[in-house]
Amino acid sequence: MRLTIELPHFRVTAGATLYDNAAPNVVPFVWDALETPLETQTSHACFDGHEVYCFLDCEGQAPDAENMTIRPRPGDIVYFFAPAGKFAAVNADERLAGATPDVHELAFMYDTVDLRHYWEEGWVGSVIGHVDVGLDEFASACGRTLNEGRTTIRISRADEAAF
Repeated sequence: MRLTIELPHFRVTAGATLYDNAAPNVVPFVWDALETPLETQTSHACFDGHEVYCFLDCEGQAPDAENMTIRPRPGDIVYFFAPAGKFAAVNADERLAGATPDVHELAFMYDTVDLRHYWEEGWVGSVIGHVDVGLDEFASACGRTLNEGRTTIRISRADEAAF
């Protein structure tokens, strides 16, 4: 199983292999969410290091975390889930209302990252894959979002022969 990840503003396309053996429940859950390609905006992590992330629209009950780490390597793709109301993590209006929706996050580690604070807060992720084609260009573009701000990201299922 493979993904295509695009940052069109930077004219970057990367390919990733999904770890369906290491995360046998989480990978199919994310794969199903990408039946329709996702186009959304990135955000850049502010506390854990060199990571951009986006939110997924998922159906059904999220599986338990698998293939967890606090020190992902550059290129790793990590899926995080928090049930509704557990964290005030989405936007101010929802925080003030006293409830947040389920959070399904897909994070792309493009350099050094330390996820210990997530573990301390009880939010652990599943390493579901790795960017194995175009990582240098992808990482450079992700790094630019620190100064230039959010950008469009497209994530889609890739043909096994792609890349």
